[in-house]
Amino acid sequence: MNEPTAREGTAAGRLQLGGLVLDLDAGELLTADHRLAGLRRQALDLLLVLGRRAGQVVGKDELMNFVWPDVVVGEGSLTQAIADVRRALGDTEHRLVRNVARRGYLLAPDTAADAPELSIAVMPLTVEGVVDDIEWFADALHGDLVIEVARLPGSLVIARDTAATYKGRSVDPRQVSRELRVRHIVLGTLRFERNLIRLNLALVSGDTGIQSWAESFVVERAELPQSLAEFAVQIERALQPELYRSAVERREALSPLEVSADDLAMRAFALWFRGFNAENTNEALKLCERAVALDPDSVRGWWGLSFMNYQGVVNRWLSDPSAAIRRIDDAAASLGRLTPDGHGAYQARVIQAFLKQDLAALLRLTAAWTERHRHPIAFAARGLALLLNGFADEAVAALEKALRLSPRDPIRAEFQYRLAMAHFLAGRYELAGDWGLTAVDTNPGLPWPPIHAAAMQRLGRTAAARQAFAEFMARQPDFEPDHILQRLPGGNPRLAEARKRLLASLREIGLRQGRPAG
Repeated sequence: MNEPTAREGTAAGRLQLGGLVLDLDAGELLTADHRLAGLRRQALDLLLVLGRRAGQVVGKDELMNFVWPDVVVGEGSLTQAIADVRRALGDTEHRLVRNVARRGYLLAPDTAADAPELSIAVMPLTVEGVVDDIEWFADALHGDLVIEVARLPGSLVIARDTAATYKGRSVDPRQVSRELRVRHIVLGTLRFERNLIRLNLALVSGDTGIQSWAESFVVERAELPQSLAEFAVQIERALQPELYRSAVERREALSPLEVSADDLAMRAFALWFRGFNAENTNEALKLCERAVALDPDSVRGWWGLSFMNYQGVVNRWLSDPSAAIRRIDDAAASLGRLTPDGHGAYQARVIQAFLKQDLAALLRLTAAWTERHRHPIAFAARGLALLLNGFADEAVAALEKALRLSPRDPIRAEFQYRLAMAHFLAGRYELAGDWGLTAVDTNPGLPWPPIHAAAMQRLGRTAAARQAFAEFMARQPDFEPDHILQRLPGGNPRLAEARKRLLASLREIGLRQGRPAG
């Protein structure tokens, strides 16, 4: 008899069924690593019939006629075959193979629509041109990329070994999305160009197959072994904003009753990626508060509350800093309970140490943070800890690493200001001025002390220094000497001396007396 007609939704020929894949073209049920699942013949035939009519009810008589065409069997044989299929699929709740009363059975395969918002498959990198010299690098970088992308809080990232089964295969990203149940596919190519290696990456929607983001990264061939881990972090950091933006756009159409705590927290971080300023910080805080009210165990929500409140306090963007500090303590306690070794928990503890001016704890915590999490914000915090403890050169190294890992970070101006101050501490005024000006260009609204103007004055460029200071005061009319101490607290003698130099230079070019800077 004729086999039931395949429906359009299975045109790719493969259906994701839990952790297994039904290959309709090959007529086999496969494990994630493409091995036979070992389903007996009649049960497999029955599953293939249901698969070719996925989403439709297939009558019992039709199933028995197809699976046992030349044998008279009772309904018990059909029931046993269904049980065998469900056992092989691990379908204990009958979610995949459904019994439709008085009609028959329906197969409901998993789809990308069932996948979490931050579900990602990083495909093996394709090497273009001569492959022998960089094939190892492609494999190693693929593994590191999977690890780094998996660090995103709340993400679901397909394991390297599973993704590696696609190596050397030409596949439609939509097919990969269906098979692995992910929303995003990362594709990449590597090409050797003289003494450079160029990596081209793209983020593709698993639903539509449309590319939403693409970027090129370049690394020197001689630096490959040393730069592999950092290279992976750079790529993850560049990819992260697009993943958040895409997830937020998808969820914005939900009704208020459908919105989850994680949806709200992701919107908060999407705002932060969009622009680091007072307005976005305040809006992000509201979203994070709604997130933890909806779910007291929202890791992303508490992380956002800790970070956004800290930025609001140090930048004087909040009307009640005391309340913000209490909320930071609440967030640190919750993150310590939920993910004690997580990136957010370390960040919250570091923020607490800074606000308490416990510089010894700041050094200890940032050392542990950077050892456990190769995150640019961790290295930037390490640089600040070293700066506040008077270690100028060590601070420069940590801050340069933060900028190398995330050259377009939303808060890179903060990294740049800290770097400017580290050079000012060491008396390197040319570099202090250059980095201070870079920070101003990056984010003119960030209320750091005008280190670039003070550096110009120390170099004897008084006219340029006065002009730079006047432009700063036009942007920050409320700036006073005590703001310097708030940004650069603590009693380390070397730092205290640098603060005095900074304050004296600014007073020479027009800073009013105000409250003492300490």
